[in-house]
Amino acid sequence: MTTINEILTLDLKDDIKNVIDLEDWSELEIQQEIESYIVTEGIGRHLYDFTNQYTSNIKETGVWLSGFYGSGKSYFGKMLGYIIDNPMINGTPARERFIPRIKGVSDESLIELAIRKLDATNNRVVFLDVAKQNTDRGLAFTLFANLLKNLGFRDDIYGYMEFDLYLDGKYDDFKAQAKSLEGTDWEELKKSNRQVAKVMRSVFSAMGYSEAEYTDTFNVYTAAISDFSASKFKAELEKYLALKNDETVVFVFDEASEAISQ
Repeated sequence: MTTINEILTLDLKDDIKNVIDLEDWSELEIQQEIESYIVTEGIGRHLYDFTNQYTSNIKETGVWLSGFYGSGKSYFGKMLGYIIDNPMINGTPARERFIPRIKGVSDESLIELAIRKLDATNNRVVFLDVAKQNTDRGLAFTLFANLLKNLGFRDDIYGYMEFDLYLDGKYDDFKAQAKSLEGTDWEELKKSNRQVAKVMRSVFSAMGYSEAEYTDTFNVYTAAISDFSASKFKAELEKYLALKNDETVVFVFDEASEAISQ
């Protein structure tokens, strides 16, 4: 007699996670989440509709996932994010790990074709759980800070300064100056909250800034963060996308109701 265990492509001995965390970036965890995902007929239709529209000329830029608590919104959103971003997960692209999940679903070949059309796009996906974020400066800066972190910068005022140096084409020179002055790579130096302020000031001085000019610059960034708004966030994104004009930036964030309440 054939048992259910023999029919399923899942290992029933595997632990089933109760909560999906958008900010868990462990490759092993992501691999398990992708390879344990069950694509129902309804989810298959949503995947097809979403990926088809994503690769079309549609102008709308927002998608709202609605459902009751425990209905799988976070899981589905995380899967969409990894399908779009397509990072290498333990040596295999995320899409290649996901596509076997649609086996047996109606219109399987059409869904796969729609997913593979994403290969022609260049995407950057930023994941965050709003409930776990410090939103004291507003949702707009929270999203921007997570973009900074995704780009490899700090998620504070010094990361904002890194971002502008990058946009101005001066970031490599900045890092070279930091290495010359401190004997350590900037990527290591900036991990220390104790060192970063001192090093940033020293490097700006080496780049020709007077003490007064650096202080003025620092104050400008401080004020910009204090007054950060949705329009300011849009302006910063436009500057980034002017430099990376082949890239699409996608924010996948959980606990939208938490964001709205704040």
